[in-house]
Amino acid sequence: MTSKKSARESALRLMRVADYVGSLGIDFYRIPANVSPHEDLEQVDEAREVIRALGAIFRKLKVRTCFHATYFCILNSPDPRVVEKAIAELECLAAFDRHAGGGNHVELHAGGAYGDREAAIRRFVGRALELDDRIFRMLRLENEEHAGKIGTVGELERINRETGVPLLFDVAHYRLNPREAGEPIRGIVERFLSTWQGATTYPVLHYSTTSPASGAHLPVNPAEFWEYVRLLDGLGFDVMLETKEKEKDVIAVKQYFQSHKDTSVTDRKK
Repeated sequence: MTSKKSARESALRLMRVADYVGSLGIDFYRIPANVSPHEDLEQVDEAREVIRALGAIFRKLKVRTCFHATYFCILNSPDPRVVEKAIAELECLAAFDRHAGGGNHVELHAGGAYGDREAAIRRFVGRALELDDRIFRMLRLENEEHAGKIGTVGELERINRETGVPLLFDVAHYRLNPREAGEPIRGIVERFLSTWQGATTYPVLHYSTTSPASGAHLPVNPAEFWEYVRLLDGLGFDVMLETKEKEKDVIAVKQYFQSHKDTSVTDRKK
C-alpha cells in the first residue's frame, strides 16, 4: 500500500486484506501507517463510512489490528517541520482508529540522537506529553537497533518513567544494538510488559530473524521462534512477526507449533 492511494482506496484494499488474513487463520495484522496521502486528516474523515465497515470486518473475523508509524514520524526532531508532519501522521492514525471502532495502538521509535542524547530524550518527552490525550494514549514506544538513535532499554525505561508510555520490546533490535549491555532478555521483557498496566491494548512483542551482519530481515526460523516463546513462558503477550515473507512465515510458525506441541508453550502467543 502506498501513500498515493486515497484513504478511501486504502480502506477498500484493506477489506480484501482482512478477508485474506482471516481465511489463513492469522489473528494479528498491522495496518500500514500511510493510510492517507501526506497525512491528510480530511481524507480520513471523508472515508469514515468505509473505515467503519473495515473495522467491523476485522472484528467479525477476530483479527486484532494495530499501527506502526512511518519511518518519518520523528517526534524528537530538532526540525519543527518534521515534528509538525509527525503529529499530522499521528492525528490521521488516531482518526482512522476512531472511525474503525477503536482498539488500535501506534508503535513508534523515539527518534535520532542528533549528537546530544540527553537533549533528544528531553525533546521526545516534552513533545509526547504535549500531544492530544487520545493520541498520547495510543503510543507504544519500541526499542531501537541503531546506536545513533534513542532507544536502548535504559533510555526507554527512563522515557516511560517520565511519560508513562508503554514499552514494546523487539528482541532483534536489542541483539543488534551495540549500546545494549546484554542483560538477560526475560528480565527486560518482564519490565517492558509491566509498563502496559492500565494501557488501552494488550501487550505486544516484536520478533524477527535478522542477519547479524546487516540486520536485514530473514525468513523466520520457527524452531528459534518457539524457543524464544518458551523462554518467556508464563508471561502474557501477543507477538507481531516482522518478516519480508509476511504470511508465509506466520503460517510456518503456526504449523511448526502444531507438529511440535509442547505443554510448556502457552496458548496466548500469536
